[in-house]
Amino acid sequence: MITVGQKTFRLDLFRSSLNGVLEIGFNVFVVLIAIRFLDASELCKSLLAAGSAIGFFIMPWTVRVSALLNRPVTHFAGFLMLICAVALFCCSQVKTVNLYTFYLVIAQITLSQMPGLLIHVYSSNYEANKRGQNISWNFICASIVGIIFSYGFGLYLDNYKSYHLLFWVMGGVSLISSATLFLMPSKHPEVVRVSSMFGGLSFIVKDSLFGKMLLGWMLMGLGVIMTIPLRIEYMAGEGGIGISNQDIAMVVIAYSLSGILTSRLWGKLFDRIPFVPYRISLNLLLLASVWLFFTANSFSGLIFGSVLAGIANGGASIAWSLWVTKLAPVGLESEYMGAHMFLTGVRGFCAPFLGYMVLNMLDFKGVAYTSGILILCSLFIFCTALKADRLSN
Repeated sequence: MITVGQKTFRLDLFRSSLNGVLEIGFNVFVVLIAIRFLDASELCKSLLAAGSAIGFFIMPWTVRVSALLNRPVTHFAGFLMLICAVALFCCSQVKTVNLYTFYLVIAQITLSQMPGLLIHVYSSNYEANKRGQNISWNFICASIVGIIFSYGFGLYLDNYKSYHLLFWVMGGVSLISSATLFLMPSKHPEVVRVSSMFGGLSFIVKDSLFGKMLLGWMLMGLGVIMTIPLRIEYMAGEGGIGISNQDIAMVVIAYSLSGILTSRLWGKLFDRIPFVPYRISLNLLLLASVWLFFTANSFSGLIFGSVLAGIANGGASIAWSLWVTKLAPVGLESEYMGAHMFLTGVRGFCAPFLGYMVLNMLDFKGVAYTSGILILCSLFIFCTALKADRLSN
């Protein structure tokens, strides 16, 4: 007989594998298309890079709305993915950069609600000592699918000089993902009574350890996220190396492949070692990857920097998705995750604008220095929590 955990794992693995198409589309090709096909302004490119962050802003209230609906949380998630699919299908028909940006921001807002909703499913349906390993399979399969579609999308853009088919594919994937979520077992989350209108955000102040860790996440996230659109800019835009779409896809493949090869190890480490040393190791890898990427003057240098970033991301994705389960009291995982995602939204929205501002004032090496300083500052904050009992399990 299939257990609830096994059924959840199989359905979520299928959903996550499909999301590999969406991740590669939003993280790479959305900005690439804006640069090479639509001559987008820095404002549009920054908004596209910050689309998910805008969605994170509303995450604390999305969790509460889901609880108030008194329906399984996966049903609400499935409805949001349906909206994502419609927005992507609409994007396949547009020819102006403003409509392009509008529909993609809507799609990213709905997609970005998934982690905060599904943390309730993971904490309820998975055993505590299996969560990291189960989630690692999600990232492995998503990365494999992302590699395939990254190469295919890059080849298609180079050969056909059109981008509309990409959004038909992404819309279809979102539609299938929506149906999968409706089949996934879950309960409706409990309505948590809090005295503040800000819901789970109140725990940032009430729980000092949580607040301190979130400050470290904030600085680290600003340092890393500010480089994401600039990586594409460095490879494809003016003042960078100027490689082909297919070569950009190869760099992305190197990034994804290194994450695939290390995700299982990171998943096991997450379940077995204290969280703070785990997080510090990731910071060091991210620091090295940023410096190597933006000082590279060759294709091989870009590959090497991307490989280090991919190794770090293999663990960072697991840490970002599950770390509140190490810290939050039982039953408050979604509330803590909502607060975590809200602040992810703050840095995710600000970071692309910060990145372009630093690039305009300095250059790509200046971006690397600024990013590195922020990552180092966060590392020092995480070090102050090394002896925290709640994070030692």
